[in-house]
Amino acid sequence: MKRKSIFRPHVAALGAAPILAWSPLLPAFAADLGSAPVYVANDRASDVRELLARGWDPNTRINGQPAIMQAVRDGAWAVFDVLAADPRTDVNAANPHDETPLMYLAIQGQTQRAKALIARGAQVNRLGWTPLHYAASKGQLDVAKLLLSNRAIVNAPGPDGTTPLMMAGLSGSADMVKLLLDAGADPAMRNLQGLDAAAWAHSARHETLAAELERAAAARQSQLTGQSPPAGAHPERDAAPVSVPGGAAAASPANGATHPTISPPASTGPTGASPPTSQGGQPGRGEDQPMLKGVEGVRLGTPGSGATD
Repeated sequence: MKRKSIFRPHVAALGAAPILAWSPLLPAFAADLGSAPVYVANDRASDVRELLARGWDPNTRINGQPAIMQAVRDGAWAVFDVLAADPRTDVNAANPHDETPLMYLAIQGQTQRAKALIARGAQVNRLGWTPLHYAASKGQLDVAKLLLSNRAIVNAPGPDGTTPLMMAGLSGSADMVKLLLDAGADPAMRNLQGLDAAAWAHSARHETLAAELERAAAARQSQLTGQSPPAGAHPERDAAPVSVPGGAAAASPANGATHPTISPPASTGPTGASPPTSQGGQPGRGEDQPMLKGVEGVRLGTPGSGATD
């Protein structure tokens, strides 16, 4: 009687796995996997496409970022397109700061790529900071229109109650402010520190915009209460400044871990600009590194300094 090998069922169950385990191609593939960050950083789309064809996970983290988000940070748009088109890519993957690929695209003004990602299921609305906050922080009008057309919540509060309209006031974008107001943004809303959109605009010395937002807030209050507020009343402007680390004065968004940011990598960030030399960088400030601090790179920063109108 012929003896049966006790190993045969085990090998059969593994199928080709034992052969693969001894494949001389594996060391080369492992080396390629280690080169993935280099391929992304240098926008080598064909190499990334080949890795994907050989089984590389498109959701691999690079420097803590989902690969698709690292591609945005590196300005590697050909690689981004390859990853965005791969059905295995999680388009809602969040980085350690709870930012998503759509938030990165929003602050970058990548309207067509954002549209394609939404078509793949990227979430327009989410708890905390949203893509609309990020678009508003840099005056990215076309992206904001896209988000609103996909039912973005116009008065969505950030972790501290900050709304997209407040971010638009801080950025100084009159067009963004108008878009959001026309979409139903409430200029009388205040965040947890008692600041409204006018106060945010005033903090960045966008005085003309601040005055416009004050009038809109007064009209809104009058509509709600049937009474007009006293002329010139704006109590949060009289609030005593609060000292925060780095010496910046702030009546609000304190320099805490709850404020959104696209945090800069060692050299460049999502905008491709050099990292700021001082703390407290705010969105909408020229070529400042985008940092909504607390979600990573669009630092909401602290009111109290900034460019004038």
